[in-house]
Amino acid sequence: MKESYEYVIVGSGLAATLVTEALLTADPSSSLLVLEAGDRIRMRDRSSWWDLAMRGKTPYSQTYDVETGDTAESFSKGGTTWGFKESRVRAFGGSTMHWGGWSLRFQVEDFECFTRTGRGADWPFGYSTLEPWYEKAEEVLAVGGAFKDLDCPPRRGDFPLPEFPWTAHESELATAFENAGLNPGHMPIARFHRCMTTGTCKYCPIGSRYTAQEHFEKIVSRGYPSLTVKTNAPVVRLEADESRVNGVVYLLGNTEVEATAENVVVCAGAIESPKLLLRSRSSAWPHGVGNNRDQIGRYLVTHSMLRVKGRAPTNPGRWFQEYDFPTLMSRSWDSEARQRRGKVFVFNNRTLPRVDLGAAMVAGRRRSEVDAVAAGPRQAGLDAFIEEFGHWDNRVTLGTNAGGFGLPSTDVHFTRSADMEPTSRIVLDAMGKMLTSCGYEVGDADKTLELPRGDHSSGTCRMGVTEAESVTDANLRVHGLDNLFVCSNAVFPTAGAVNPTLTLAALSLRLGAHLSAGGEE
Repeated sequence: MKESYEYVIVGSGLAATLVTEALLTADPSSSLLVLEAGDRIRMRDRSSWWDLAMRGKTPYSQTYDVETGDTAESFSKGGTTWGFKESRVRAFGGSTMHWGGWSLRFQVEDFECFTRTGRGADWPFGYSTLEPWYEKAEEVLAVGGAFKDLDCPPRRGDFPLPEFPWTAHESELATAFENAGLNPGHMPIARFHRCMTTGTCKYCPIGSRYTAQEHFEKIVSRGYPSLTVKTNAPVVRLEADESRVNGVVYLLGNTEVEATAENVVVCAGAIESPKLLLRSRSSAWPHGVGNNRDQIGRYLVTHSMLRVKGRAPTNPGRWFQEYDFPTLMSRSWDSEARQRRGKVFVFNNRTLPRVDLGAAMVAGRRRSEVDAVAAGPRQAGLDAFIEEFGHWDNRVTLGTNAGGFGLPSTDVHFTRSADMEPTSRIVLDAMGKMLTSCGYEVGDADKTLELPRGDHSSGTCRMGVTEAESVTDANLRVHGLDNLFVCSNAVFPTAGAVNPTLTLAALSLRLGAHLSAGGEE
């Protein structure tokens, strides 16, 4: 069985959605095949929402990587334990199915990391190149934020939507930020006007939080005649000669199907994108497509979490967790001055104060008992992401076991930088003092550097100027191939200190415009 298309897009997450929409907007008759290894998850389903609200059970938990037992498919092989579970959703819509909506731009200096510090890498273009695409991405994702916040990247105009106000709990912590010399700001969140703050944003019952799945479903509903979307269709390999990819081979059940393509865009994330290229071997590419210089899978980074918690004996204001995301953050340590040591992004712990009135009511507690839960004791917490720099030996490789969807398992080789621990300790102590200034008790055991996880993985197919030090060029085209593009966090040369999603959205919109213009420079 053989099919033919102008574009084959591997993956169905945010990047695939935005690239697909750009191509079809430019030419509604374009023939596109979108292949997703996972299944569709039902959205706006009342029973699924009740499962989350009452039982803490999500409808996408079965899509997470298996790390242990006989069915393990993802393995940590480096000097630092790497966590996979709950870090990515492998289903239609990708990881926006469970993300918190945090939508932050990288800082100007993040694009010039090596030039400024001698660590990491430079992007092949600067912040000014991506700034107009950031603006468009904020419009597409419907981001609400505060134009007046200090320490944030320069921008030409205000956010599409206003910021979420701080809760009473976060207002207290904002004062602690100021006392410590940090400028408090408002977390930019991707959402729509109809948000009703149910506090269950990991599965919004009314579709208020942006997800690529719902966005893609709207694209499909427009009835493009030559758009084909297939789920449960994992891509086995790319077929390529010396200078072009001729198509892909994917699975439908146990049957291999070949689809030829004029262009292939791999939007499969920072783990699966390099794995696909690595397993696409031929006489022309014996080490994997685009991998003659051994760059694919290298320079893996993520954001490690710094976490501090404090306790107070009572909760006189009866504060509780109102949102499933933080609205308080600061980018004062996400600055050029801290870049050489590793930048830090600080925010309120979204799960605290953990005052679960719903659980008490479901358990049949009397009103006086519920009130006692609400009145104390109370917890507070601050979290932070700390930047890691890409290293050659930190990488993703193909495992020898069978993984999900009938594809090879995943091996991650990752060891933290030697200076991560002492740098983290200084930041943790500073965060602890911020909580104690508000009257919370904080002990040494309450300050932790969490193990790295795959949530913000990037760098495994990084972009650059030459084939000797990168996988793609500035337009995300794989070096040495005329028609193969990678569009995922994998192409990031550096990860900065903040969430990658908005930057990926900006890159995707830029690539979509580039491809729609015929690939002209």
